Amino acid sequence: MKLSKLSLFILGTFLTSQSQANANSSNSRAIEEIIVTAQKREEAVQDVPISMSVMNDDFITEQGINDLATAMLYVPSVKVTAAGFFAAPNARGFTFNNNNKAFEPPLGLAIDGLPYTRIPYFLAATFDLQRIEVLRGPQGTTFGKNTTAGLIHMLTKNPTDELSGALNIQGGEYNRRRYEGVISGPIIKDFLNIRIAGFSDVRDGYIKNTTHDARPGAQKDFLGHDRDGFRIKAEFTDLAGSNLRLSYEEVNLVDRGTGAEIIRAKPEVQEYMRQFDPNTDFTADNNTASMDYPDGRSVTIKTFNSQWDMDFSNWGLVVVGGYSQLSNSLTADIDFSPAPASYALGGDTSPTTTLEARLISPTLDGLFGLTEIGGLSLGSSDFIMGGFYQNREINDSTMRFVFDVPVYLGMIAAASPNTSGLAPLIGLYPTFTEGTILEDATQNFEQRAETAAFFGEAKWNFHQDFTAQLGFRVSDEEKSAAWQQVYNNPQPSVLLPENGLEEFEAERSMKDSQFQYKVSLNWHPSDDISIFAHQAKAVKGGGFNAFSFRGVDDELQYSPEYTTEYAINAKTFWLDKTLVLNLGIYRMEVEDFQVLIRDAERANLGVGVSRVTNAAEARAQGFEGDFQWNPLAWLTLIGTIGYNETEYLNFTRNECPADRPMPGGCDATGKSFPFTPEWNNTLTTIFRTPIGSSGLEFTASATIENYSEQFLDVDLDERKIQEGFSRYKASIGLSHPIQGWSIKVVGENLTDQRSGVRQGDLFEGVFVESVEIPRMIYGQLAWSF
Repeated sequence: MKLSKLSLFILGTFLTSQSQANANSSNSRAIEEIIVTAQKREEAVQDVPISMSVMNDDFITEQGINDLATAMLYVPSVKVTAAGFFAAPNARGFTFNNNNKAFEPPLGLAIDGLPYTRIPYFLAATFDLQRIEVLRGPQGTTFGKNTTAGLIHMLTKNPTDELSGALNIQGGEYNRRRYEGVISGPIIKDFLNIRIAGFSDVRDGYIKNTTHDARPGAQKDFLGHDRDGFRIKAEFTDLAGSNLRLSYEEVNLVDRGTGAEIIRAKPEVQEYMRQFDPNTDFTADNNTASMDYPDGRSVTIKTFNSQWDMDFSNWGLVVVGGYSQLSNSLTADIDFSPAPASYALGGDTSPTTTLEARLISPTLDGLFGLTEIGGLSLGSSDFIMGGFYQNREINDSTMRFVFDVPVYLGMIAAASPNTSGLAPLIGLYPTFTEGTILEDATQNFEQRAETAAFFGEAKWNFHQDFTAQLGFRVSDEEKSAAWQQVYNNPQPSVLLPENGLEEFEAERSMKDSQFQYKVSLNWHPSDDISIFAHQAKAVKGGGFNAFSFRGVDDELQYSPEYTTEYAINAKTFWLDKTLVLNLGIYRMEVEDFQVLIRDAERANLGVGVSRVTNAAEARAQGFEGDFQWNPLAWLTLIGTIGYNETEYLNFTRNECPADRPMPGGCDATGKSFPFTPEWNNTLTTIFRTPIGSSGLEFTASATIENYSEQFLDVDLDERKIQEGFSRYKASIGLSHPIQGWSIKVVGENLTDQRSGVRQGDLFEGVFVESVEIPRMIYGQLAWSF
């Protein structure tokens, strides 16, 4: 992929400044070693045999990072795309269908050491963070199943033993108003410290709705949000020689819809829709939608966490526990149009209870106490072992689907009057008599999952330059689920069964036992260079399809997915530790790859038979790297590069485009994964220079993102390809490090690049698209003491 002129200019700056950098003292520019907890114990990031990226609190504040979608900009091969309540975590091309609440993502999420599986957690805790650790590749040995592609670990800040605080205010376009405040300090000196943090984040939507003026109740815009929350954390610093942290967090998230734009429709469809809204929009990339029914989601998450750290003669015991409850309600315009053809509303409650205990050894002489064999020294070793329990439930889950039969059939007639099954019904009803005949179904779903596991990791430093590491996890999981789908309309249903919704009741249960492992060898030729080779195997558990509309076995449940990774990574310091350079190559082989698809032969207007299938084989391979370089006291360069080649090796039953159905599905063998560009690269420059002796500093930064083309739908339709593009972000401001304040103006997506999150078939030949954020300018004031 060609670099832009700005990229070449920055690269030139990068190269030509090297000689100047060598002439300067490097002490003030040396990059500090980062301590992480990627393997459930504190270690220098250079010693962790995992391809990973780390962002600390200073970088998070400096770059105005408020959510994981923005944070992943600085991480190769990982992204969290978001369009309202649609959010899809993706690592090395492995992602999932956001519609299914029981379908767990391959990219896991942990908050303060505890894993969560529901998507709103990816949006909930991005305030008052100490660090974000992003681990690529299988992480099953320490964080459990459903981390086959990686893990995002967010660690919140702990209370301080001295009075401190922070304030961050943002305001800008789309009526952006974000406030975050923190106060921390001792309540009882040397015994109890408290930290209180809170935030409010409000922004209008950037997708305008033409139907707002045409139909009562239609919302004004989409893809806005209203989010707020708080966290209280208490730390008992000396509780009979131990340390105990307790925290309570409550977050409220309101996201206004997907903002799906109709970007392709035949003239008959356009004419029909404009009967309901004469200004119905069909133009792509103009941030304009036309929908009559409210679209959005409201989520409340309440979480209690605890961590108890104890030391006994250099041995460590850590007990972590938590209880979190997610309450969720949503409304959706499932025809994505101004016609009142169909809508859905629903909600659920998901409690999660987690407990983990782990024992951490000190450094032991030899191999766990065996110091030598035949006079040959066995070096040193250490290990961690523990037990894990988690109970996850989905309770009171309901989805109600309502169809206005005449309007619905009118849309079908305009798009494809010869639609199989529905053709005999078209013409029986007047097509513009809304509200006269409704068909209505309610889908109820309950699930309970209980997991118990035992895990361990051991390191053996058998030579001063070599370390071997072995990790494993043995787990048992029991899952049970119940479905009930009923018709609510008094008259016999005609449309619902033809549209794939059938009355049924079903119960299923399953038991899985899994063994996951990781083996690595580290060569440490110098203090500044670590080279790792490792193999890991992880499991993504089998489960149930919460979005099934029929009581058919292969649509109700699916089998486990198995991933094996082979990788070589290098983590290095150069130029007196002013340059950090990390590189890695990997190959991930997947068996029984889990895919959630729609049956195009029975799918219309956003609803249809949704089935989970296990693709026989899939593969992802490539290389990734990142660097940070401080060539001058006032200049920092940060870059990422990711090349990811994905391929379905054997998958003959993929989803088909709605207007190109094939018996048994479409063959995706040999094709790449959706939502996965081969190339994703970023380059960031950060300038910071004093202004005389005033104590002030001038600050500026610029970031370039480059992405190659990608499919925007799981059906891999060549008409739904997002072409490669570049995007730019920049900031300029002033700061006073001694006084602790900074002010800046930030511009995101400066060239207003239009790019899609995903596309889909509304019905035959009619496409809709959710898009990413347009150009956005805002100001930020930050102060800490």
